[in-house]
Amino acid sequence: MERISKTVLFVWLLLWVAGGCTRTEVEEKDLPPHPAKEVEAVFNLNVLANRPLQARSITFTPEGTFEIDSIAPGITDSVATRSAVALTEGDESLISQLWVGQYDASGNRVFSQYISPVTGTTVNLRLKESGEATHHVWFVANCDDLGEIATEAVLKEHVFTYASTTEGLPENRLCGMTGMWSGVIRDNGVESIGVDMTRTVAKISFSYLIGGDGFSFKPSSVKLKSVPDKIRMEETTTQLTDVIYGEYIGESSADGATMHWYLPENRAGVVTGENAATSEKEKTGRGVSNATCIELTGTAVQGGVTYENVTFRFFPGSKDMNDYNIKRNHYYTMSVTLKGIDVTDQRITVGTIPPIDTGGLQPMPAGKGGTTGLQVTARPGDEWTIKLPNWLSALLNDNIPVGYGANIIHQGPAKIVFKAETANPTAQQRSFSFQMNVTGEEQNIKIVQEGSTLNVGSAISLEAASGSEGQSTFTLTKGLNWRALLSDGWLSWASGDLANSGDEATGGEQILKVKAASSNPYASARTGSITVEGGGSVGSSTYNDLKKEISVEQIGSTVTCPTQPVEVSAEGAIDASSQFTATPYLPWKITVSEVDNWIGLTGQTTGQTTTNPQNVVFNVPVNPNSEERTGAIIVRVGDESKGPTGNIAVQQAASSLTVDEVPTSLAPTAEASGSVAFTATKGLSYIITHPDWLTFTGETTGTTSGNKQTFNYKANSVNKNKEARSGNISVAAGNMAKETAISQDASEFKVEPTEITLPNTESSGTVSISGTSGLPWSVTRSSGNDGNTITVSPTSGSIQSNAQVVTFSAPDNSGNMRSAAFTIAVSGGTHSIAVTVNQNASLPANEIKIDDTSLKRYYNKLQTNANPVSWITNPPFDVDGTNMAASFGIRNLVLGDNPSMEGSYILQIQKKQKAYVNDPSFKTTNYTVQKAYCNDLTEDDLTDWRLPTELELHEVWYNHDKFENLSWMDPLVNMWIWSSSVWNNGGNGRCRVDKIGRLDYNYTNKEGAVRCVRIKK
Repeated sequence: MERISKTVLFVWLLLWVAGGCTRTEVEEKDLPPHPAKEVEAVFNLNVLANRPLQARSITFTPEGTFEIDSIAPGITDSVATRSAVALTEGDESLISQLWVGQYDASGNRVFSQYISPVTGTTVNLRLKESGEATHHVWFVANCDDLGEIATEAVLKEHVFTYASTTEGLPENRLCGMTGMWSGVIRDNGVESIGVDMTRTVAKISFSYLIGGDGFSFKPSSVKLKSVPDKIRMEETTTQLTDVIYGEYIGESSADGATMHWYLPENRAGVVTGENAATSEKEKTGRGVSNATCIELTGTAVQGGVTYENVTFRFFPGSKDMNDYNIKRNHYYTMSVTLKGIDVTDQRITVGTIPPIDTGGLQPMPAGKGGTTGLQVTARPGDEWTIKLPNWLSALLNDNIPVGYGANIIHQGPAKIVFKAETANPTAQQRSFSFQMNVTGEEQNIKIVQEGSTLNVGSAISLEAASGSEGQSTFTLTKGLNWRALLSDGWLSWASGDLANSGDEATGGEQILKVKAASSNPYASARTGSITVEGGGSVGSSTYNDLKKEISVEQIGSTVTCPTQPVEVSAEGAIDASSQFTATPYLPWKITVSEVDNWIGLTGQTTGQTTTNPQNVVFNVPVNPNSEERTGAIIVRVGDESKGPTGNIAVQQAASSLTVDEVPTSLAPTAEASGSVAFTATKGLSYIITHPDWLTFTGETTGTTSGNKQTFNYKANSVNKNKEARSGNISVAAGNMAKETAISQDASEFKVEPTEITLPNTESSGTVSISGTSGLPWSVTRSSGNDGNTITVSPTSGSIQSNAQVVTFSAPDNSGNMRSAAFTIAVSGGTHSIAVTVNQNASLPANEIKIDDTSLKRYYNKLQTNANPVSWITNPPFDVDGTNMAASFGIRNLVLGDNPSMEGSYILQIQKKQKAYVNDPSFKTTNYTVQKAYCNDLTEDDLTDWRLPTELELHEVWYNHDKFENLSWMDPLVNMWIWSSSVWNNGGNGRCRVDKIGRLDYNYTNKEGAVRCVRIKK
């Protein structure tokens, strides 16, 4: 880019900023009172261009020559850098923030101000009038606020810490700058005075290219080394102390690159005297410390040799090769072309001199004449020697033969081709090793010949029969001796001109042929092998690496039996036959299992197989089953436990058994009869079973005839049961059985009537018994309250054609109603009919007698009640807690397990029910109300009614049938009725009885019904 004049630049900047900064855009520090007058000052800041040095272009060649070419200086470059691009000219000159300090003639601070942001390059300030003295006004751009620095001397010594990216650009992309104006500040101010601003950093542009025949270079890194991190306000001629030196990273590319860096000045110095370089090759930084340099590191390939960690080092500076200074606001450019390596150039370091590359040193084939090659990388002039073994020769540089066992003596690099003079006698690699030193360290090199190989073909499969043949192959390294051995006696070599040993293998496939010397006695395959030995393994018991086996398998022998079973009729067969075939020349045997022992072998059971079928003869008896049965004759061939087996299936038809229908039921009388007939396969054993109430005529066991066989039977007794009796007639033939259900009808048994009511006078009544003829019957008493006064006659008999009459008799009854229960039943049967005999009481329906019988009846009820009760819980004569027995005329009352009493009384029962239950107005109520009702009751002009005791209430219930259907007396209500007996000695509970005679209690505040009673006077 051409240099721009200050005037043009100034005008352009004025237009850009449109007037520059105003006082409202700055921040003025508070200053102590000062007598001087403030005046207006306008400064135009002019950023000076970089000071270009003459650029250098260096070319490195394999011989080490170089030259420096003059190129036109410049301040911009468009080549991409590590950080994209270098700063533009505008960025390099941009002022973003500004610190201004005014110092008097004595160097003391008068005024300071920090302005941020700054727009444009024109700055308006309010400076202090200096009178006629000369003041210095310092300008520091893009370096933050310096604050109040007291003296100019301190300001000049002020050190900035420089911040940058790792690529070498200013961290905020702004270059720090300084400038100073010196002059008199009068009362009329300062107007449009220009101030030159100088950058505090230097700029370095570095380009490199790679070229040259037989040379390549792959950079791995480009670095700018020894970059200081601090800058002093005033330029110095020496390096600062307390500085940390870092590095910048550039672009590494095999195609070359250009990069730009910005850094603080580094006054490393100029070298003179004995450390001074006399050529560029010697410019290594000797005599200075921390000199800024460029290092280009990578991998070089020259003359077919690869060198690792090769570093080219360059020092920017002036034309003077001993000048190592990097000065502020200077622009250093350097262009480098790499065409080769000169190991005498002190600026080049080679990290690794490559050893001999053995990557292409392939193992030689095992046979004679195999070759492999090697490139020796020794430096020219270095002598080396190789002593060859007696199995190896060599060819040097494609034209110098070296015999086996000889020495190779040579200087410098060389190409060697090694050749095997003999085949390798083993399967392992054999090798020859030697040492060479081309890098300063011994390097071991190994020449390898592959081991010889022996490969065998696929396994051989032989047929099961003796004499079957098969073949396989083997391939052994050509020229080696060999032999083949058989493993088992059942194997032999097939006849012919094929060899099974030799002094020299052909190197190709060779055939081995074997045959089976005997038939395989097993069902599974049997295996053997051919062992092939070659070279050192022939006859050796220890070296087996050239020894392999070819597997020989003789397939298992077989037995072939018919696929369809031998079919036999259900009646059996004599001398039935079948056949089987098997691998010939083997022993055979036939058997049947224990399960199939119904098959009887009658012919030959052992023998020797031939190429013809073998005959099997057997007998089969009648089939005892209704299902088809299948068995098997087991055929074993060869080895008894491991030989092949087969089965000859024998299938016998099912036998049959049919039973004709018989009468399903018989009459209930004795001698009722019927018959059963069956037909079954001839020759089976049969048996007939039947219920024990049947009797059969004729034999019920025997042998079936194949025709219908008939058997008669009859019932041996009358059926005494009200249910039919049944069973099964079973006919079994062989393992078959058929059942036919048979039953005898239920017998009839009637007793009429089942209830008799006798008058209270001495009287009798009868019932008639009828039913199936021959049924025996008897009469027994089951229960009663008559004291056994009601009698029966007769007590037993047998039903005939006419009805049987039984008479019940009773004496005169002067007490309550009495009854007895009798059971008339068939002896030994299930017929049973209850007959009840009642005798009316002598008392009216509304009167009952309370006596010892009543007490015992009440006690029985206590024992059988649904809820447990006792004399204590349900006292018999208790009236609201008082035992009234004596008042009622009862004497000697004994309560216990055998209760008794003397005396009796007649109890009258209220004829009508309080608001009868069918009356909608009927209501139950509590005990007190019901008690009062009875106490106030008048019926038939009779008074002194009361609530009954629990025993009295139970006796009312017991006799309720007397008045249940009378028009002049209400029945008992179907609910709980209060008694006056205190329950369980408790004061607020009363016993009660319901319509069905249950005993219970309830609390007096609960509800219940009432039936009043009184003692008849």
